[in-house]
Amino acid sequence: MISIVIPTYNAEKYMPSLLDSIFHNKVDDMEVVIVDDCSTDDTVRISKSFPVRVIKMEKNAGPAKARNIGVEAAKGDIIFFLDSDVLVLDGAIKEVEDYFARNPSAKCVIGICSTEPLNKGFVSKYMAMFEYIHLIGQENKKVSVFAPRCGAVKRDFFLEIGSYDENYKGADVEDFELARRINKHASIILNPKIMVKHQFANFRQALKIYFRRTVMWIHLFFKEKQLDNAGPTSPSNGLSAMCAFFSFLSLFFIPVASLAKPVFMGLIILYLFFNLKWWNFMRNEAGLGFAMKALFLNYFLGIEIMVSAIYGILSYPFSDKEILPG
Repeated sequence: MISIVIPTYNAEKYMPSLLDSIFHNKVDDMEVVIVDDCSTDDTVRISKSFPVRVIKMEKNAGPAKARNIGVEAAKGDIIFFLDSDVLVLDGAIKEVEDYFARNPSAKCVIGICSTEPLNKGFVSKYMAMFEYIHLIGQENKKVSVFAPRCGAVKRDFFLEIGSYDENYKGADVEDFELARRINKHASIILNPKIMVKHQFANFRQALKIYFRRTVMWIHLFFKEKQLDNAGPTSPSNGLSAMCAFFSFLSLFFIPVASLAKPVFMGLIILYLFFNLKWWNFMRNEAGLGFAMKALFLNYFLGIEIMVSAIYGILSYPFSDKEILPG
């Protein structure tokens, strides 16, 4: 049996389309468990208009705890995690069922987000395409990341490795931390047939998310000493961010240092090299104009990521835990 577990918080605008998409794709042996984290809108009322089980938390505690509560209440042997701001595409739930039937020893599988986000706008489109191209190359291969907005795991295995770390109060790097523990015992396989559309961040939201998650990822890295082999946190993107940051710094030294200009040019060439794969993908899929704008946005975000990483490095020794407060 598949238990679809969804944490919610003030998600009334997403629930009708999400639940419609789930039941449009329903399989015979399936349940939907919604764990509401003290919403103040109509999330619960809307959810209860569908054949789902709704669990209301007594106090707001974040998605990590909500997911754990959902798993504990679930009846299925397979847990399919979804976020509230996604839309399940055709065949995704059936593919989860079929994947574990074909691979009875498998413990975990993740899906992928469509290159078409739920929300309109250049930044959200860029983020959807950026994430997609950094995962799709790992199709049917072992990856180091787990995405609870579209990821499935055997229930007994999930409980055995200790569930989500509930010290994470927000949508932070709890999925990266869980992935570290999964990878010590089993493989996380990417299956692109399991696909959702996702609501990606706008520019202002992206700046906030990148800062917080970069700091917390740095703290997690110091704890686990492990890099990622896929997704936006792969080493090539870290190197790209370093090139963006140090090339930007070198601009200030051009008037006073003769080496600054060639250093700047060299770093820009490296920056373009590290980003060539996703840039070509965006150029082919969305056009040259979109790809050029994406290159400048990525450069700016790379600078922010490096500033966040430096803060993460400096703040780590003063952190009692390797996470930030919620």
